[in-house]
Amino acid sequence: MYVTLTLIHPKNFYLAARITKDGLYRVTYGETPSLTREEYIARQPMRYQEILPGSPKPGDYQITSISPYQMQQRCTPSFRVGRVVFAADAAHVCNPFGGLGLAGGIADAGSLFDALMGIHLGLADDGILDKYSEMRRKIWKDVIDPASREHFRRLRERDANTARENDEFFRLCVKAEGDEVLARELAMGLEVLRYDMTQYYSKKQDKVSVRSRL
Repeated sequence: MYVTLTLIHPKNFYLAARITKDGLYRVTYGETPSLTREEYIARQPMRYQEILPGSPKPGDYQITSISPYQMQQRCTPSFRVGRVVFAADAAHVCNPFGGLGLAGGIADAGSLFDALMGIHLGLADDGILDKYSEMRRKIWKDVIDPASREHFRRLRERDANTARENDEFFRLCVKAEGDEVLARELAMGLEVLRYDMTQYYSKKQDKVSVRSRL
């Protein structure tokens, strides 16, 4: 079972996600800005004791990889430059809280597959790549960027003691625990990241289905 834990706190917010069946977790947490890489790594044991359940000490876990980085919200001006097209992390970055960077990248790949397959099958010319660039950038700007910023703000600025009652997203999550229809709607919410490029094919498909399922 894969588990994701988040903590709402102005300083000690974090995301801990189980990423393997044998119990490996990826932990993402906030830190003091403007330190060196060495200083961040030296502070890791102290920060784990501060933020994680049970205040674990270094002997209680094994670090397999550690990489301090600066969170950013950026998107390339164009997903296409001549014969080069961009998708996923090559095209945009956002904070990891909410998983929209990964989900958006998968959706990019789905749209790009449709566009390239259309060209390959003679159903579209390479102008479809300009439309791919336009629509994927629009989705990042209108959906991914504001939603990921809100996820991050929610972890840092909400009062953990009242978040369930005062935050609309958390209220929906609580309600969905006893409402299968709502739970399904929330689970399907990421569908908004997808975009069907086959609508821009200039010719009809002839006994060939190329609709991507990414």
